Amino acid sequence: MVNLTAVRPSNLLYNVLITIVGFTFMLTWLPLLRCMFDGNSYSWGTFYFGKSFQSVGLQPDYLLNVFSLLIFMALYYGFYHLKNRKVFYGLLGLWFIHIFGNFLLEIALKGDVVFHGDTMGVQVSLLTIVLPLAILALVLIGLVIKHDLQTEPKQIPWSRLNTIKALLILGPLPLQAIFFATGEPHDMTDQIAVVIAIIQSIVMGWIFVPGKDFPKH
Repeated sequence: MVNLTAVRPSNLLYNVLITIVGFTFMLTWLPLLRCMFDGNSYSWGTFYFGKSFQSVGLQPDYLLNVFSLLIFMALYYGFYHLKNRKVFYGLLGLWFIHIFGNFLLEIALKGDVVFHGDTMGVQVSLLTIVLPLAILALVLIGLVIKHDLQTEPKQIPWSRLNTIKALLILGPLPLQAIFFATGEPHDMTDQIAVVIAIIQSIVMGWIFVPGKDFPKH
């Protein structure tokens, strides 16, 4: 059973890394939602450690996104709530390999790769983003582990603030489902749903950040 009592207090260093993790979570969250809600009108594809994965709507390769979601959720939980800190450190390493190991291998095999975001008309060189972000992530992982080893365990219960953050971040999902399922590809409703999904992915980990509860009157 998942224990929602935090074992570490909120920390700026951890929260910076959680936010960086959120930026990489975007690559999982967007296709996860779009394949589910858009159905056969949306096609997705990626390379993962040299193997091609692609699906139109919900096809078997879509399970790669489910696998990735489990990694991210476990890591988000691990930052503050996992008692076995060695497992948390392992999740940090798994996330780095899952995201940056995959991208760095692809760049090494193919040279620079351009990421295309059709809905928002985005084209980005992965090399200019992945390399500096990977270096920053490694540094932060080292600092987080060092700080974590020096921090005494705490007992911080799940608060109403955590619940409110979860509702605010996940609450738009029904609206996104409607926008993705009924809107035309690349139109205004489609773009609104994508923007919401991008914001969700970046701040998703903040659901698990412990904080002081609201005073009871």
